[in-house]
Amino acid sequence: MTENPNTTPITVTHIISGDLWAGAEVQVYNLCKALDSSKEVAVTAVVFNPGILHDKLIDLGIAVTLADEAKTGTLAIAKAIARHCRTQKTDIVHTHGFKENMLGILGKELARVRYSVRTVHGNPEHQLSWKKPRKWIASRLDIWSTRTRQQAIIAVSSQLQRTLESIFPGKVYKIFNFIDVNELRDAWLPNPTKTSPEIRLGIVGRLVPVKRIDLFLETIRSLKADGMDCKGIIIGDGPLKMELKLLAKELGIEDRVEFCGFINPVAEKMRSLDVVLMTSDHEGLPMTLLEALTLELPVVAHKIGGIPEILEQGRCGWLVEDHTTLGYSSAVREVIADKKERKEKQNRGLYHVANQFGLTKNCKQYIEIYSSFH
Repeated sequence: MTENPNTTPITVTHIISGDLWAGAEVQVYNLCKALDSSKEVAVTAVVFNPGILHDKLIDLGIAVTLADEAKTGTLAIAKAIARHCRTQKTDIVHTHGFKENMLGILGKELARVRYSVRTVHGNPEHQLSWKKPRKWIASRLDIWSTRTRQQAIIAVSSQLQRTLESIFPGKVYKIFNFIDVNELRDAWLPNPTKTSPEIRLGIVGRLVPVKRIDLFLETIRSLKADGMDCKGIIIGDGPLKMELKLLAKELGIEDRVEFCGFINPVAEKMRSLDVVLMTSDHEGLPMTLLEALTLELPVVAHKIGGIPEILEQGRCGWLVEDHTTLGYSSAVREVIADKKERKEKQNRGLYHVANQFGLTKNCKQYIEIYSSFH
């Protein structure tokens, strides 16, 4: 993107928790970096936790306020957002997440910032009901405040767009998550030379229920029982780690599973895999799969959420409708058995991610939305 010297940059303040370095955080970083490079947007941020995202934004030279939620109450965080917005002369507040949305809206109102945008990175991980009245009421309040105090809602997939349009008619825009394809490939290709016939099957994500790492482990057991020389590589950390290690032992595959923990950058480990699996119950538009296609890795993933768009309805990978051990093990066997089809899908995947999920095209759409309010 080129700088227009006659245009005053729009100041956009991003509000993000930053407690993890997962898909949403990676996307926020990619977005902030791309916007900052465009020179059409002056990027600032308020982050609720110290950590990788906070440090990487600082390294970009972006003005960042740390409103540490471990040390600061809810109202104090909202006031910190307001102070930041006044100091930075914020034009638009851009929120990422439920808590961030509520506090971001409150902060922008205190600072009298006129405009606010929200990105919805995925489906809710928990069903809301009257059995949990506080969460239900908070959800209703969030919907009301979004309808009345925000001008645009960004959906990262067509599935999310359809869901959100029924709640926020006339306000929803679809902008895919994106990745700097050239940067990733320059850093992590070529793949390391393989010296073992062992098939390395990997999964990347937080070790939480929605990711269904249990299905991944059961798939490894099934393939091993069928005689496949395979190993499961689990990249990520989370509250289910010990439970999953125990499950691997119960399944008799303890020696065939490697728990790698959190790795950054994840591409360093991913590029050694033979197949990437995604067994989640639901997903938004996972960054992991964009990285996998960029690294030309075969992908087997649940046909849910934004995954079919990334895999171009199966042209760039193997979509699994049978969300069971049999469904995933059958797909993995197809990947391994057909070298020609595997290569074709790898080639199509790289082309697809570069053309649909690249940096320039999708960043431009954000700038167009910001500009429409300014």
